[in-house]
Amino acid sequence: MPSQTLVGTIHDIAPPLTAKQAPWMQQVLQTPNKLHEWIRSYGSPLHVLNGSEFRRNVRDLLQPLSDRGIEGGLYFARKANKLPWFVTLAREEGIGVDTASLQELEETLALGVPPQQVVLTALGKDETLVSKAIQAGCLIVVDNEDELVLLRTVAASLGKSARVGLRFAGFTVQGRKIFSRFGFPIDQSASIISSVVHSRWLQLECLHAHLDRYDINERAAAARQLIELADYCAIIGAKIESLDLGGGVLMRYLEEPEQWNDFVDGLSASVKGERPSFTYRQDGLGYFRAGDQLAGNADLYPAWNNLSKERFLSAILDHEESGNVLHREISDRGLKLFFEPGRALLDNTGLTMASVAFRKRDTDGNLLIGVSMNRTNLRPFRAEFCSDPIFIPRGVTRANLGEGAYLVGCLCGESDLIFRRKLQLPFLPEPGDTVAFINTSGYLAHHMEISTHGNPLPRNALFDNSSGRIVDVFPQRREVQ
Repeated sequence: MPSQTLVGTIHDIAPPLTAKQAPWMQQVLQTPNKLHEWIRSYGSPLHVLNGSEFRRNVRDLLQPLSDRGIEGGLYFARKANKLPWFVTLAREEGIGVDTASLQELEETLALGVPPQQVVLTALGKDETLVSKAIQAGCLIVVDNEDELVLLRTVAASLGKSARVGLRFAGFTVQGRKIFSRFGFPIDQSASIISSVVHSRWLQLECLHAHLDRYDINERAAAARQLIELADYCAIIGAKIESLDLGGGVLMRYLEEPEQWNDFVDGLSASVKGERPSFTYRQDGLGYFRAGDQLAGNADLYPAWNNLSKERFLSAILDHEESGNVLHREISDRGLKLFFEPGRALLDNTGLTMASVAFRKRDTDGNLLIGVSMNRTNLRPFRAEFCSDPIFIPRGVTRANLGEGAYLVGCLCGESDLIFRRKLQLPFLPEPGDTVAFINTSGYLAHHMEISTHGNPLPRNALFDNSSGRIVDVFPQRREVQ
């Protein structure tokens, strides 16, 4: 066991953040011997996936639309997870797929998703990608003037019309312009729409928005301003079939709102010096101190929120302005409405497991628990993934650990921390123990994952609830003879 800590007390440990668990996850975690065996068989880290919750999420997210009589649906944002299993599930559930690269587009079509249910939203589209999408008959969302020129040129060379969606930006809400680097300026919409409508090889079908913040007022404002553009299109003889409000559908990772509030409050208090810091090298995770004042914003996904998934969509659809309810404004015009969720559709569909490799202390005396993975295997867009891991021991239960510890990876870099917060562990882990990270399949596991030190990317195992077994592994690897 590492020698006694040189710094730190029980007060410098992060408040707990208990992860919510789907029933299949509870089933898996109750069989520790099986977890250790999977790590031995498939390596560490290992991403374990399950499809039953994906199907449930599809039904839940479609419900707000059907309840209000709105046609349209969902495009699964393929970029959130690279595995073919979820594309197949999307096809089986009758929803579309949002693709962001040539590889995603080709794989999605090869997996049998009808081209009419595939949308291409990639940035930096090239001739090969555009040509493939036009030939297949997919909807192509255009982001900028150069893409529009490319689309027009390729469509003309193929002698086939391209199905077009125009992405706009610069929507206003309460007198404020919503910042975005995505899309055409909405104040230039008339000339842009005219150039598409009067092009022989471009067929305008959809108006699109890409918004970064989880703000109901912003989403509703964008929708209403797209409706105004649809009305303009109708006046000039161009019928818009659908609106697409993009992704960014809220979901939640935690069981208790109080834990989330305690964590955020504790973080800000630690930066202000009102309590001991519980982050590595006093990282403010977006907060910083300017004189005597707290500055910045917590760079954290809202891991607990009261507008998760279908509630988020319902709040947008029921938004009221000047006595007009948004979903009625959409349905009265016969417009379809689409969303492009990734994370929300993948809620509860995956967990990541890794084996404990070592215990040691850094030169400040902090207890470090090393796991056989690196930070790209569990990489959030934000500063920290706010959901506590679960430690599964091999053998007998051990005594409580009287101090906190940091979880670190195996890259040769000082920044390879799995979490920047100090965790309260139930016991001192030993090499060979397993650590489980809950709800990782949406962006966390795959979006920024890289192979390092010559190692292949981690494997992915598909778990079947009814049999309690792994029924598929991706990628399959040929054994070396």
